[in-house]
Amino acid sequence: MARQVRDLKQQVMQDVLRSFVSGGDEAGAVENLVSHCVHSGQTEDEILKEIVKCFLHVRESLRQSGTHGHGPSSRLISAFGRTARSRNIDEEELFRAVLERLTFEGDEDSMPVSKSSTKDRILDAALTVFSEKGFHLATVDEIAERAGVGKGTLYRYFANKETLFNELVRLRLEALELKAMTVVDGQDDVLTLIRKYLLIYFEFFDRNKDLYRLIAQERPDVGEYAQDLYFKKVMRRIPHLKRKIYEASQQGILKEVDFQTVFYGVMGFVHGVIQKWVTRDCSYSLMDELPGVVEVLFYGFVKDGSLASDRKSS
Repeated sequence: MARQVRDLKQQVMQDVLRSFVSGGDEAGAVENLVSHCVHSGQTEDEILKEIVKCFLHVRESLRQSGTHGHGPSSRLISAFGRTARSRNIDEEELFRAVLERLTFEGDEDSMPVSKSSTKDRILDAALTVFSEKGFHLATVDEIAERAGVGKGTLYRYFANKETLFNELVRLRLEALELKAMTVVDGQDDVLTLIRKYLLIYFEFFDRNKDLYRLIAQERPDVGEYAQDLYFKKVMRRIPHLKRKIYEASQQGILKEVDFQTVFYGVMGFVHGVIQKWVTRDCSYSLMDELPGVVEVLFYGFVKDGSLASDRKSS
């Protein structure tokens, strides 16, 4: 019986790989795989752990087959994100768990669950303390106390406060990058791509208010590290985005403008809107700002009639 179950799982795994390599119902294949690994009665943490193991197994199999470029990677992320949502697990939580596993070398069972959860508690506590007191006033003692661990335990994971801060920001922004990658590497037209990217961006910071406060309040000191790190990650996807924008300009959908100028101008505008939200103590959902941002970016804020009148008077 055990052999039959093992053979069935291997067949299901082959179906998943085939769907990514040759084309097919990738989301359905991933859902089928996870269904064979997750059992009724399991807790949410146990289900999350099983999905992470499935993700890493598929990822490694694709890598060994030589099919691990951005296309399959983004589709893999999208398929597993959908499966997680169907089990009431937030995508961000899933990809954070995946990133935690990827920070350790070895096979998928080499990292004890308690070790991961301890590091997570330290990172969560650090985010709270840093956002409340700022980087310079926060102390390692406070972070360790908030995490419920000894200071010696904290130092086994992070050499000092700077290392802890940098790792915290890196992991959180990589979770955002993983979600954004599915959009930027997708097949949507450029306007749909921009809308989807803004949606992911606003949703992420709406759920991660403390992280944005931390990045914003630490400028121009350690906060510059966070901003530079994120822009470097975004810029990895720029060639694909530039190609989309070039195609749209050739079709007459977009004006021919300098890409770098527009990119940094748009990001500056977006961060200005988020900064306004932060200065108002995040008293409303950041998502309320999204329609206005899209309207201004796509259509400007000057009425056509007013612009025509202004040109005549000049």
